[in-house]
Amino acid sequence: MLFRIGGFRLDSYDVLWLIALSLAILWSLRRLRLYDVDEQEARRVIGWAFLAMLLGAAAFKPLWKFRTFAANPSLILTQGGLSEVGAVAGAFLAAFLLCRRNPRISFQRLCDVAALPAFLAIAVGRWGCFLNGCCVGIESGFSLALHFPRDPAGVLRHPTQLYYSALAALCLVLLLLVERRLLKRGPAEGGRYYALVAPLALILYALMRFSVDWLRAVEEPESGLALSAWVLLAALPLECLWLIHSVRARRRAAGLSR
Repeated sequence: MLFRIGGFRLDSYDVLWLIALSLAILWSLRRLRLYDVDEQEARRVIGWAFLAMLLGAAAFKPLWKFRTFAANPSLILTQGGLSEVGAVAGAFLAAFLLCRRNPRISFQRLCDVAALPAFLAIAVGRWGCFLNGCCVGIESGFSLALHFPRDPAGVLRHPTQLYYSALAALCLVLLLLVERRLLKRGPAEGGRYYALVAPLALILYALMRFSVDWLRAVEEPESGLALSAWVLLAALPLECLWLIHSVRARRRAAGLSR
């Protein structure tokens, strides 16, 4: 699906992901006060993290298949694509390193700020994948299966893009409820901060991907797991430990304040 703006042609994928990322950034900036994050310092980190997100999204597949892309660099333009897992990893690592160098901004606070907007971006942006016909599912006779224009007549597939979008919206609602309950106990001000929303969001993201990825159609079937699955599997135990540590630390802090 193409959009024309003057002499430029943009497809639905570009338009909707641009809208999705813009909404996520704007919402993140509005949420800074909620977590008592310095706006000026946060803007710098968010800006660099955004660039790292784009780099991670673009570099993920070429790094996984380095020999193939090194032998034929032109494949980056035709088969490179953008990786959602690479985008998350790039933004997360960049924010972590930048916050480590700047003691005036808390990495854990900033993660809680960005957690909900990230799911909003996925919920909106995946519609761009759907309209573009990429990231399609395997063939199926399931009642929700749809025909995509690039397929021969009669071929129906899982609309995995819409599954991602629906699950991201569900995760967003769940995180909103968790956040509201946490903030009822008082504003996030003073003392050392321990994130709860961010590690929970990362765990939910991994579960969302695992629940849908097995329905995805792959252009080049390979033995074993894809790089995205390995990254998610490796990160999941760390995310669980992060969440457990934050819960225990908050309980200890609450006990001392009584």
